[in-house]
Amino acid sequence: MNTRHLLSIALLGAVIGFGSCQKEPSTSSLRDEYLVYTAYDQKADFQAISTYYIPDSILLIGPGAVDDAGNKVAKYWKDQDALALIGAVVAELDARGYTRIADPQERQTADVGLQLSYVEETTYFVGYNDPYWWGYYPYYWDPGYWGSWWGGWYYPFRTYYGYTTGSLLQEMVDLQAEESSDRKLPVIWNSYISGLLHGDNAINIDEAVEAIDQAFEQSPYLKK
Repeated sequence: MNTRHLLSIALLGAVIGFGSCQKEPSTSSLRDEYLVYTAYDQKADFQAISTYYIPDSILLIGPGAVDDAGNKVAKYWKDQDALALIGAVVAELDARGYTRIADPQERQTADVGLQLSYVEETTYFVGYNDPYWWGYYPYYWDPGYWGSWWGGWYYPFRTYYGYTTGSLLQEMVDLQAEESSDRKLPVIWNSYISGLLHGDNAINIDEAVEAIDQAFEQSPYLKK
């Protein structure tokens, strides 16, 4: 891990914290750097995971799109840049001994699902005490994508932080958890990457791939 990553992660951890009462340090000097934050469910058995499924697109969180009836609908990122980011996640998971399920019709048979989201234009917060933050953004991954009876999302670990424009989110959901309409789909690992906004798109993508690699590097428990 290079010095920039160490500084970035240390400061982000200080800013986010878990119940900390200390004064928040300034991160203005890091406005041109990307930050990588990861969190996970300590009760999850990542070594028992064998298979995973990841969609071939990245959800765009922002203004969204509108259908012919004027209803807001999800908007997805599917070009070569998006595939480069998805490919980076696939390479990391494969290197850790997990097997990818490629058929979308079989996604619910996988042990876990990976969903990637990019904050195109907005700012919002995730809070442990109010886990329904996604309900305010109808463009988010619908729990129904992963199963018919999920009643929402659930973070087993304490977390509170804000997402801003230019952030990339990775979330691993437990598809083998008991499913029912009164249960929420558990997110057992997530990463938050910010600072991916530059004038040069190639730099943005290169840094995003590097940040994805960093997210896995600081998550050594993700392995078969």
